[in-house]
Amino acid sequence: MLKESDEQWLRDKHPALVPAGRAVTGTIEFNASYNEANNRFVILAGQATDPGGAVVLSGAFQIRIEERTDKSDSRLPALYVQGVDNTPDRHFNQRDKSACLCSPFDEDEFLQPEFQFVTFLEQLVIPFLYGQTFYSSRGHWPWTEYAHGATGIFEAYSEIRDKNRAEECLRKLARDASWPRIQSALRQKPFIKGHTPCFCPTMDHIRRCHPRALEGALRLQRELRVLRIPIS
Repeated sequence: MLKESDEQWLRDKHPALVPAGRAVTGTIEFNASYNEANNRFVILAGQATDPGGAVVLSGAFQIRIEERTDKSDSRLPALYVQGVDNTPDRHFNQRDKSACLCSPFDEDEFLQPEFQFVTFLEQLVIPFLYGQTFYSSRGHWPWTEYAHGATGIFEAYSEIRDKNRAEECLRKLARDASWPRIQSALRQKPFIKGHTPCFCPTMDHIRRCHPRALEGALRLQRELRVLRIPIS
């Protein structure tokens, strides 16, 4: 998982994080800021402050990062955090209690042309831990978030502008427990209706409950038809 240069970087920047076989484990400390007005997240050096009206938070967490054997939910290494309630509202996968770090459609940014450990730590792990600290004090996530499960996949797909990823999206949805209802919705003609029950547990009308998910579902439905990909 780590290159020699990654290990040297860890020794310099995060000496309490230690490579251990196919994992990295230990304590990570951070000082960072987030400005909601411009959606800007910054890792601050030492105890520096951000004068631009951002929320500055620092923290220390016991973590473990390890390669996954089951990549059905994510191809990124798994992040486990000790001392935090690993609930859905805090963005933890309920199957294995690993952190939900990003949209599945964004993972290639960290995996291609090879796994980028430093980028992974600074752009996913530390922001996630900042989010945990923010949530503990304010009761909500600091930035816009996707819903859980299939609803979140549809929300993420609403921002995709490459129809060639439609089949990839369909494969991810097929692993969700609500897949039979998703199939039924995608087969609606001429298009998915706004009063279709949402794919989240509330099952309210999707146009009221998760309008971004409806947008993504309509986009996927159109693109599957253009590409003649069956819903099976």
